[in-house]
Order: sequence, then C-alpha cells, then structure tokens
Amino acid sequence: MKNNMEISPLTPQWIEDVAKIHYNALPNDFLPMLGLDFLINTFYPAVLSSALGKVFIALNEFDEPMGFILVTLKSNEFLKNILKNRFWDFLKIGISSSLISLENFKNNFQIIISGIFSKNTPNIGEIYIIAVKKSFRGKGIGKLLMKKSTGFIKENNISGIKIKTLASNIEWIEFFYKEGWKLEENFNVIGKNYVTLVFYFDDSLPSV
Repeated sequence: MKNNMEISPLTPQWIEDVAKIHYNALPNDFLPMLGLDFLINTFYPAVLSSALGKVFIALNEFDEPMGFILVTLKSNEFLKNILKNRFWDFLKIGISSSLISLENFKNNFQIIISGIFSKNTPNIGEIYIIAVKKSFRGKGIGKLLMKKSTGFIKENNISGIKIKTLASNIEWIEFFYKEGWKLEENFNVIGKNYVTLVFYFDDSLPSV
C-alpha cells in the first residue's frame, strides 16, 4: 500500500471527497454535526484560504482519497482566521443550527469560545483533524499523514505538535501513545470528555 500511495496537499477538486471522509469517520464531532454541505461549501473552502492551516490527503494509485490530515501552525489563530474569512457563512449555519433548539445554541457558543480561548501551548502546532476511510485503516496511512504533517510543522520552526480527541477514542489515543505522545490535559466541552496529547520534537523539552 505504501508504495502505491501519494501524499498531496488539498486542492479544490478534493474538497468533497475529504468532507465525506470527515463526515463519515467522525460523525460525533462538532463540525460533521453541522452537516456535509457545511463541510463542503463552508469549512474546507475557508481552510484552503487560510495560511495557518494545511490539509494533506493520502491518494491511492487510482487517485482515490483514502484519508487526510488538517494541521495548523497556531490553532487558536487558525480558528479566528477561518471564521473571519467565511464570517457570513458561519453565521448563517450557526443561526440555523441554533434555532433548532436552545441546547444547540449553547453547544455552538461553547465550542466557538473554547476553540478561540483554549489553552495555548507556546510554539506548538496542532493536528486539527485526522481521518482515514474505514476500508483503508490498518495500512499505515495515519502514520504517513502524521509524518507529513510533522514535517510541515518543523519546516515552520515549531517545536512540537498536539492533538485533541474524544477520550472515548481509545484506539487513536493508544496509537499516539505508542508513537511517543504524552497526555497534556483533560477537558470537557458540551458534556463530552476530551484529551489533549502533545509531542515535542526536541526530547529535552519537558512535557506540560
């Protein structure tokens, strides 16, 4: 599989494929819960327009996307940047979602605030999203995507990288532990438990 795989930056032609992988692989996360149309028409176009984020996709020999990774240089600034670039689109989907119920409104507000004002570890990039199609899992695709993203982070003189994930994603968490990542914090958003894992490129740097 590795010999027939290509890791490429996201271009507009792959947005729909990446959005579908995201939507199907992580249905309980906040962004997919806003709908596939939102991912295709709002979120990923906004990501492409931001200089603070980069999406890499894994393609097989048939140019079929098998998985992708979204990595950011400054996660807090990245979220502010894409909100600014697509403000009216985000406002429209936020209002329509919030009008469904008071709970949706509270959830949307809490997630945006937590994303903008979450703990900022100095000089640390972040894997914002990583997802692989179910039929292609266990083939080393996640490792190759991580290698590509950490290379991108290092090229920008960042000293480490982190990722947030649901505490219930045991398989992913164990995968990162095996790769040398360490637990940084536990936190709760909209009634769900999350963990932040961190990896420093220089082993002499202490874990937070």
